[in-house]
Amino acid sequence: MFSFRPGRSKDPGKNNGGSGAQPFSAPRAPGTSPFGAAPNGNGHSAQRPVESVIGPGLHYTGALSGNSGVRIEGSFDGSIQIGGALIIAEGARVTADSIQAGVVSVAGTVKGNIVADKVEILSTGRIYGDLKTGSFASEEGAFLRGQITMRDGTEPIDEEDVDEPPQPKDRG
Repeated sequence: MFSFRPGRSKDPGKNNGGSGAQPFSAPRAPGTSPFGAAPNGNGHSAQRPVESVIGPGLHYTGALSGNSGVRIEGSFDGSIQIGGALIIAEGARVTADSIQAGVVSVAGTVKGNIVADKVEILSTGRIYGDLKTGSFASEEGAFLRGQITMRDGTEPIDEEDVDEPPQPKDRG
């Protein structure tokens, strides 16, 4: 029998995946979430831990959906809609029509738009697409080719619904 803890290795000072750019790998107090969310009344956090892994060397095509977290170490093509954390490990490649998740951490390469409560791009991470998020963080060396739209929890306003500011009249 074995146990797997994403981002950890039995060798001290060595993380799974190589360079040490692993999301959420800092030590934490018992009963706290690896995603920084405070535990609720029953000792569990609002974010669920990573329960599924697409390992290195695996390629998955299709749709991922559910309420738990997913770690991708291989490659993925399709769409992702999960309630938990989505962790794209270093060396992983994701091409998605759309990505919706509670928390997204990118150390690999993502091509597609992301909607999440929190997005972080680690130093080895590359995102080619737009982000809609309430919280954004990036490390030095991270790459983003796209736009970031910050949300504050209120309903988004469509650009079509916003009146254009009045234009000055031509005094010619």
